[in-house]
Order: sequence, then C-alpha cells, then structure tokens
Amino acid sequence: MTDAPLAPRRPMDDNKGLGEGMTSVDIYCHRQHKGQWQQETDEQGISLSRYLVELVQEARWQRHNDD
Repeated sequence: MTDAPLAPRRPMDDNKGLGEGMTSVDIYCHRQHKGQWQQETDEQGISLSRYLVELVQEARWQRHNDD
C-alpha cells in the first residue's frame, strides 16, 4: 500500500503546537459516536486522536487487502 499524498499545510496549523510533519483534521460526528469512541480510548489508555488515526489506517489496510 502506498501512502496518500500529504495535504497542503494551512497557515493555521502552525499555531497549534503540532510536531514537525503533523497537521490536524476537523471531524464532525454525532455526540453519541464521540462518547463511544472516548470510552474505547479510555479503556485502551490512548488519545482520541491516536485512536481515530489507527482506525483510519486499519480501514485503509483492510480495503487495500480486500481488493
């Protein structure tokens, strides 16, 4: 699987204190979903951000291998 091209950096990203090579993504979801995801992250001891990144990467891997 190849990595997706990087999104262009927005000037606003520079002010978020993100590490080198990092950017942010706004996600809009139902409050219930966020609550469920937060419970799962609390159980796993990881951040919500890390959890969602891992889910996206896992889904991309699965999609790639199902083809």
